[in-house]
Amino acid sequence: MAIKLEVGIGLQTEVLQVQDDMDLLRLMLDDCKRGPQLYQPTNYWAVYKGLFLPELLKLGLHDFRRRENSVLSSFGATDLMPRSIDLYAKPWLNNQYTRKIPVYPWVLKWMNNRFNGFVGNQERYGIALYDLKKAMYDYAISLGKKAGAKLPEAFSVSLFGNPEDILEVEGRYYTPSILSYYLRYVYCCNFIDFKKVKVMVELGCGSGKQIEVLKKLYPKMSFVLFDILPQLYVCEQYLKMVFPGDVVSFRDTREFEKIVPETGKIYIMGTAKFPLIRAMNVDLFWNAASFQEMEPEIVLNYLSIVNGCAGHVFLQEKMKGKGVSRVKGRQGVLERTTLEHYKQGLTNFTLVDISASAQKIGIMPEYSDSFWRRKKR
Repeated sequence: MAIKLEVGIGLQTEVLQVQDDMDLLRLMLDDCKRGPQLYQPTNYWAVYKGLFLPELLKLGLHDFRRRENSVLSSFGATDLMPRSIDLYAKPWLNNQYTRKIPVYPWVLKWMNNRFNGFVGNQERYGIALYDLKKAMYDYAISLGKKAGAKLPEAFSVSLFGNPEDILEVEGRYYTPSILSYYLRYVYCCNFIDFKKVKVMVELGCGSGKQIEVLKKLYPKMSFVLFDILPQLYVCEQYLKMVFPGDVVSFRDTREFEKIVPETGKIYIMGTAKFPLIRAMNVDLFWNAASFQEMEPEIVLNYLSIVNGCAGHVFLQEKMKGKGVSRVKGRQGVLERTTLEHYKQGLTNFTLVDISASAQKIGIMPEYSDSFWRRKKR
């Protein structure tokens, strides 16, 4: 399949589009409403409730990875080129009142592109953007070699969804975002042999980028994925394009009373089905930047299940907790979940390591990667 590259800003071709399935989205919404309260979206996501559905119903998933000012960016679904100034982030320019002004959204978009432009057409600190992204790639390789991981050259990121921020290396494609997901895998390689991981469960799968990396590196691994909406919908639709025939749809899993993973399959599950993993042998449980968005009692409920069935656990979280909202219904958690809560929930595990999270080039000081191994009986 011939793919035409635009200079510096990604790809434009209809074959790269992720298909919409509004019937599936509505089915997920209906099931979510009927689910137990412990598995409902928490306060952190309450502010997004009225934003997700309107955007998806209006715009679908067409070009979702290069969509500006999109609510889908809240869970890492977009791959936009960096801007030197983001006018959309200025509340005095972009708010509920200005957005109602006729033609104002178009004017704001023009201003944003006019005054900040693509960093790819400029230089920052004497280094071109391509060279900066290539440095990210080389950094990932260096950490991968040190950990004995499979290297980035073993896979190429999918271009479905038409990402804007792309790096091409010897005919393979990457985004800075996907390199961050790769580095989470690299961290775990210091403590676990992925060749021995048959079943991985991820709670908070987002748009499916972590699974894309791992399944391309280990095609025979089975994945059981849980999330709330609309993340779960975006994840299913995206992964169905990337791995045709390997995704077991929510339409089917919602009827499951037991999970028996087949080799190489990806199972899309609503959070209300999470207790089903109790009866499974889970080699690796995975949660990245998701538990920190929940209140402690919600996290401890999930961990009470993980504590009895998983062999290993990877967490990437703000171990001091996420910002607290003083008012229910506004962005933030009602109570912070911290490292002490994870220890409380994982009593059957030993905390093998906790380190500052690697991020593209350097570290993310507020985030920690941690690896937990089941205690020997």
